[in-house]
Amino acid sequence: MIKNYTYPISRTMMMLFFATLIVSCSMLKGPDFTKIQVGMTKEKVIQQLGKPDAVVASKKYQDGILEIYEYGTAQLENAADSTSGYRIYWLYFFNNELQEWGIKRNYSPSDYDGYYEKYRRRH
Repeated sequence: MIKNYTYPISRTMMMLFFATLIVSCSMLKGPDFTKIQVGMTKEKVIQQLGKPDAVVASKKYQDGILEIYEYGTAQLENAADSTSGYRIYWLYFFNNELQEWGIKRNYSPSDYDGYYEKYRRRH
């Protein structure tokens, strides 16, 4: 007698599909920026958000080091029509302390000095 195993196989495939879908969606979520605040150390930020996707810049000055970290996150761009996109955020550190963060800006290496002047006044 030959048994029909189609039902258990298709059920297993559906379970694997949904498990993969759930894991994939959670991976797209990205870092939770509500867990960080200005003044946190780099180590604490990394502990909360995970390792950055990239270190965009690092420059040493006489009185400190300016660093810019990059994190990407999937995010709804327009809630009305539910289009989604990928946003890139930059986190600015001066002397190991988070100064600000926000959506990625276009920059050139000469901009580092402007960021330095802005942040060094806070110390």
